[in-house]
Amino acid sequence: MKRIGDPDWAIRAKAFEVLEHLALEFNGRIPWERINAGFEFQGENIKFASRALGIFKPRQMSASLSVKTVVPRAGRNIWYQDQEKAFDFDSGLLSYDLAKGRLDSGANAQLRLAYERKVPIIYFRGVESGIYDAVCPVWIEHFDTMERRVLLAAPDVVRSNVSSVEAFPTSQIEVREVSWTVAQSKRRNHQAWFSSVVKSAYGYRCAFSGLPLRNLLVGAHIIPDAEAGPVAVTNGICMSTLHHSAFDSYLIGVDPDYRVHVARNMLEERDGPILESLKGLDRQKLRLPVNEAERPSQTYLEQRFKQFEKLATI
Repeated sequence: MKRIGDPDWAIRAKAFEVLEHLALEFNGRIPWERINAGFEFQGENIKFASRALGIFKPRQMSASLSVKTVVPRAGRNIWYQDQEKAFDFDSGLLSYDLAKGRLDSGANAQLRLAYERKVPIIYFRGVESGIYDAVCPVWIEHFDTMERRVLLAAPDVVRSNVSSVEAFPTSQIEVREVSWTVAQSKRRNHQAWFSSVVKSAYGYRCAFSGLPLRNLLVGAHIIPDAEAGPVAVTNGICMSTLHHSAFDSYLIGVDPDYRVHVARNMLEERDGPILESLKGLDRQKLRLPVNEAERPSQTYLEQRFKQFEKLATI
C-alpha cells in the first residue's frame, strides 16, 4: 500500500519490517556491521544508514530514511550536542542536531523534506561503540533552524493520543525527573522515553509470554507514577497489552524472586485459551533482560507484590 504524499513509502515500509526482525534477532542491540549490510528491495540493496553521515538518504529515495547518533570510542571527541544531551526536557522529545553547513541543501534539505511530508524515519541510537538500538518509527515534530536541530517523537502504544513524548537518555539506566506539558490535558513527558528503554532492555519481547510484536508491547511501571514510582528502567517490565492490563488489575503479580503469581479468583475461572494462557503463568519465572543492571529492582517488586497480596485472592 502506498502512503499518500510519500513516493518512498514502499522502501520505507520494507526498512521498518526488516528492522523489526533484526531487533528480535539481536535482542534490541544491533551491531553496525548488520546495519551497514542494508536490506534487499526489488532486487537492489538499500542502505539503512551511512558510517560517515548522521542524516542518511539512500540513493533510491528522495527524502531521509534515518538519523544516527554515535557513541564515540574512548578518548574520541564529541562532535554534536546530541551525543551528550539527547533529551530535550522542556518538550519531552529527542533533540537531534542538524548537519554542519547549509540548511537548504544536502542532508539537512533531505531531512527537511521528510519533515514536510510528515513521514516516519528511523533513529539509530548508539548504546555503545558500534552497537545501536533502532527506534522506529519516529516523526520529526519540529525543524528548528535557529537552534539547528530537530525534535523527534514516537508514539507510545499505551497512550496513542499522545504523539510528542518520545525521548531517550544518554544511559540506559539513567533516572529522569518527571516533567509535565500542559496541552488539552497533562501528559507525562517521560512516558514514551521510559517505555522505549524498557522494551529495548527486554529485546522487544514480553517478559511473561515472550511475544515479539513491538506494536503490542509496552514498558510498564512496577511502582506507578501515582505512587511516585521512579522513571528508571529498573522500575519497568516489558509486557504485552494483555499482560499489562492483568498486572495493573492485580490479576497477576511478580515476587522479588522474579516468580509470577496468578490471583486465585482467576485460577478458578474457566473461559477459553487466552485465560488458560494467563493461568499457565502461575509460579513461572519472569523473562529478564540480559544486562543485569536493567533487571527489575527487587525492592520495587517487593513493594508491588505486597499490594498484590492485599488486593488479589491468592
